[in-house]
Amino acid sequence: MIDDDFEDFEQQEVTRIPQHEKGKQLGQSILKDADQYLQSMSAAEHKHLIQMLKVLAANEPYFNVLADQLDQPVDSKVANDALNLMHIWTLINQHENDVDFNLLDVIHTDYFQAELLEAFDALEIGENKAQRRLVIQEAFKLYKMQCFAGCIPVLYAQLEGLLTDVLIAKGYLKQNHTKFIDVYKIVPGLKGHEIKSLWHKSKIACELNVYFAELDAYKMDSSSTVTMTRHNIVHGTDVAHFTKERSFVLFIWLFSVVSFMGTVR
Repeated sequence: MIDDDFEDFEQQEVTRIPQHEKGKQLGQSILKDADQYLQSMSAAEHKHLIQMLKVLAANEPYFNVLADQLDQPVDSKVANDALNLMHIWTLINQHENDVDFNLLDVIHTDYFQAELLEAFDALEIGENKAQRRLVIQEAFKLYKMQCFAGCIPVLYAQLEGLLTDVLIAKGYLKQNHTKFIDVYKIVPGLKGHEIKSLWHKSKIACELNVYFAELDAYKMDSSSTVTMTRHNIVHGTDVAHFTKERSFVLFIWLFSVVSFMGTVR
């Protein structure tokens, strides 16, 4: 079942806003370095990583997507989330000596948490920032406690909340009490131009910067079970995906989102 946040609007056109040429280069440094590392990996290390992802796919099929992205011919275009995973892999190699280190346990580490929070601290997102930072730290604690039924809804909520904060900070959304107004009237068919869903926010974000379309957290289509099941998880009808593997994917998405948002000016 496709998330109803976007299925009713998928075919509609949106108002186009001219892109600044330099905006197309934003958020690329981590991805460039990760791609270079991927291309230079030894065959043994590459095989080890792919096998690890295939094992994890037993509980979260999205790891097969990551494995397929990282197992393409040299110089192929690799998806954003896979490259951010590669960046995390390089951190593990820098800090861990155990070749059998569990990839999922990197979320517990001080170096991963410090890097994510450092990127978060670079954001310019207004008055919610301090409280949102505390919420992310709570999500780390829930993950360590293996309370995934708490961790996962928190992470989904923060991914949308961060996007809302950025769109307000950049003047694309205006908050009116509990309502959010589409300032530039980008999304068609909205009464009073009131934003109702993550789908709307994702469309507006792509007009702020086209690179938002490369962030898997905001790709509103049926290509990923992580996206498709979001609505049912946060609204309580899906209780089958509260796993460590799903939590890990959402943390990688959160890192990807925060790293990019800090570059948007």
